[in-house]
Amino acid sequence: MIAWLYRKIFIAIVPDGTGHDVQVRVYKQKKLLFKENKRFEGVLPKEEMLSYIQKQCDESPLFYIALLNPENNQGGLAGCSTHESSEALSGAKTLCRNKKWLLYASIRELEGLKKRYDRVGLDYIFSPFSVLERFFADKISEGFALYALAQKNSFSIAFFEGGKLEYAHHYPMNLNYSLELEDEEIGAGFGFAEEEEEVEEQGIDLDEIESLDDLDILDELDDLSDIEDLDSLDEIIEFSEDAPTFEEKRAAVPRADEVKGEMERFGNDYSRFEFIQKTLAHFYAGEYCHGRFVETVYIADAYGSGTELKRYLEEELFLNVLIRKIDVVEEVAALAITEEEES
Repeated sequence: MIAWLYRKIFIAIVPDGTGHDVQVRVYKQKKLLFKENKRFEGVLPKEEMLSYIQKQCDESPLFYIALLNPENNQGGLAGCSTHESSEALSGAKTLCRNKKWLLYASIRELEGLKKRYDRVGLDYIFSPFSVLERFFADKISEGFALYALAQKNSFSIAFFEGGKLEYAHHYPMNLNYSLELEDEEIGAGFGFAEEEEEVEEQGIDLDEIESLDDLDILDELDDLSDIEDLDSLDEIIEFSEDAPTFEEKRAAVPRADEVKGEMERFGNDYSRFEFIQKTLAHFYAGEYCHGRFVETVYIADAYGSGTELKRYLEEELFLNVLIRKIDVVEEVAALAITEEEES
């Protein structure tokens, strides 16, 4: 009953290494009354940002604050039984998503986030893979493809088929990151609230593994039927009979080094190209490949570029590439609304 009397305030926070993007949404009985985006500089939340958030929260006792996790040790795994038998998740907090895949994150890093944002107060922490799941919901439920979220300080890659995560990996852009992937699947994450129980004695010490990356958690309210059909953004070109064979395409993956010099002038585009190249090579060599070959890549572009990345993925790796602009803080806010509605 209280929800009918008060407004609901949703605040989304997305750190990017140099500052924070913040979105505030105010609802009354599911009707949007107010929405505002603001940018605050600073790696840590400064007084200006804290005062702004506090002012918004003072308007109603019903407020919810969500953060996109900027830490490195996080990921996802295919299936939800992995954590029950594997010794690969010691020191992690996990969540099973749709009984199909598993989100995991470093407990120590989560606790660090709580302390860093203690004056803000966090209700939800969301994963970049949850952003991908929501943003490409109309595509993920279809055939096999690679999906990526390009942010300023990170690049998240996931393979989905029929709504099921097959393989995933998350890369920080601001580290001297080794591209040598581990043999185990490292992948996508899906939203959970902070009250999730900790996972005890389940393997991998996330704090000692550099190849695990950012944790976050998300979910959304917006009607997924409203998502613009990506096919209208970039026509998928069907492979002709003269297209390279599976073996030829696989052999072509290592060719990325040949274009490094040209792509360096495009900044992080080369790093993102190389992340996709290496992830594909690891996927093809792993047990999860099952003779499948990626033909289509969907990229959610949050950094406002990607033209050269698209060109080289198409020319060097024989991929059909569709790039769609994404407002990440908008997605995080929507995920927080969904999370609250489903709780």
